[in-house]
Amino acid sequence: MTSRHLTLPQLRQALAGLDLSARLEHSLAGEAARLANLAREDLATLPGGPHTHPWKQTGTLHDSVSHRVEGPIAEIGSFSPIARYQEHGTETLPPRPTFGPLATREGAAVAQALAQTAHDTLTIALGRR
Repeated sequence: MTSRHLTLPQLRQALAGLDLSARLEHSLAGEAARLANLAREDLATLPGGPHTHPWKQTGTLHDSVSHRVEGPIAEIGSFSPIARYQEHGTETLPPRPTFGPLATREGAAVAQALAQTAHDTLTIALGRR
């Protein structure tokens, strides 16, 4: 791989047409969809299986999982009140969290995917493949 030196005006020109924010938002949207699917998988345990996650009895909680991305912010979760009770527990129900452990388990992978998108975008903009 040969090194190519750019002058400051050349660098400015190479970066001028670059929409890094759009590329990162696109990557973040893909990661948010992936996380929502993983949450649904975690919520697909049939009654009688391991009870570390809520059991899928009616599918209401499973089907309520959604995601959205607005700019640099992604939200993955559920507006179902069942999700809050399962995630945090109640006086009579122990917590069976899905979203907290998912964030812990997948956070580094999301950060790596976004870093890779930024790296690839800059590499292409600077003409170094």
